[in-house]
Amino acid sequence: MTPNADTPTLHASDVNDASYDFAIPIESRRQDYDPMRVVDAEGAWLTLADGRRILDFHSQYMCVGIGHKHPKITAALHRAVDGIDYVSEIMLHESRVTAARLLTQETGDPGHWGGCRFVSSGSEAVEMAILIARTVTQRPRIVVAQASYHGWTSSSAAATSLPHMRNIFHASEPDAYLSVPTDQPPYLAAPTPGPEADEAEVERCLVETERLIRAQGPNQVAAFMFEIYKGAAGFRVPDSYVRGIRELTSRLGVLWIDDEAIAGAGRSGKWWSYQHTGVAPDLLVTAKGIGSSAAPAGAVLISRAISDILNSGVWYSVSTNSGHPLATAAIAATIETVNEEGILSRVTELGARLEARLRDMQDRHATIASISGRGFGWGIDITAPSGERFSPSDRWYVPGLDEAPAFNAAEFVAEECLKRDMLTFTFTANTLTIAPPLSSTADDIEFGLDALAAAFEALDERLSEARGERSGAGI
Repeated sequence: MTPNADTPTLHASDVNDASYDFAIPIESRRQDYDPMRVVDAEGAWLTLADGRRILDFHSQYMCVGIGHKHPKITAALHRAVDGIDYVSEIMLHESRVTAARLLTQETGDPGHWGGCRFVSSGSEAVEMAILIARTVTQRPRIVVAQASYHGWTSSSAAATSLPHMRNIFHASEPDAYLSVPTDQPPYLAAPTPGPEADEAEVERCLVETERLIRAQGPNQVAAFMFEIYKGAAGFRVPDSYVRGIRELTSRLGVLWIDDEAIAGAGRSGKWWSYQHTGVAPDLLVTAKGIGSSAAPAGAVLISRAISDILNSGVWYSVSTNSGHPLATAAIAATIETVNEEGILSRVTELGARLEARLRDMQDRHATIASISGRGFGWGIDITAPSGERFSPSDRWYVPGLDEAPAFNAAEFVAEECLKRDMLTFTFTANTLTIAPPLSSTADDIEFGLDALAAAFEALDERLSEARGERSGAGI
């Protein structure tokens, strides 16, 4: 599909405006609420109400897996709709059995995984993983890594160590911020190696993580949880750090929860990001791309040692939509399609091309401080040419405490990309994230990268003009 091809034009007036009066907006005040109105999507492209097509170079918050409206997933959902509409989790249906088998046996390491629990989202999957860890260890505490996003529900929000993403509500008064109160404080967060970390920094983080767990008392800590690719923070931790975490958690008798709601389901070029490292977690969180977000779906993969414990007893934790026929149909179709179509190999191949062009952009633009990622998930750190960060607190920005940056460079780049029919997102003023759908073609990737390159040219011009204005004012 090419951008803005000849198709019947759909106008904004064709969309029921009244319905927007009753949908509570997010990330916008009501008076400023003017969302893009999507009327169709296919592959890596969205069609808006005015007929404009834009490249979805972020997979809608990294949710879309193998692409919008993939025919195999669409067909599977049609079959599911014509089949059983609902089955309680205490019963079985064919789609749930198939999805569980494919998830544990056909995504690598079949001897390691003993089972899974289905849920409806990544936040729920984090909650479920924490419940499992606390149940089997009979310990209360969870330790996490800094610069993490784990979700919006009670426990997953407490585990989120990006302060500005921990259920923050920007009230109507200027600069008034409210944090959603919970009955538990944020979990203790260990230092994490950043996008430019060397082995000395990795070792320092491992030492401090072990000290933090020891200070809590290992017999009080159920699990250590972190993301290998931090989708919101926009960087990937080194493989040596992952191996180090596995060694220290095993030695201390603490479980390792690997949150791959974003990093997994093929985004790295393997089914799971941990598979690049040679070690495996005790519990793995997946959501978003595992069902290509064609239906609300998430899951927790459970190691054989832990599943043996759960299978030996009776657990009362039924969830209303766990293993829903539509969700499991989407999961099964996604796994089968990725394996049948060799999508992981294509992500590896095109991911290498994507990285090469990003590094070329870094050489051309002093504003690109670093890039970090793998496959189809990347973060781009942006600074002024002088090296100064636009938001000094960076990923530790606290609304209401720190001043908002005078210029949000990442947001500027994202807006410039959108002007060129490419959609991506940013979660911090210093970092832009890109994450194309896994079925993106080589032409799609080149189109997105061309738009990104032009956006950085526009950023350079904007900053050059600003320097000129300051110089003319005698500053």
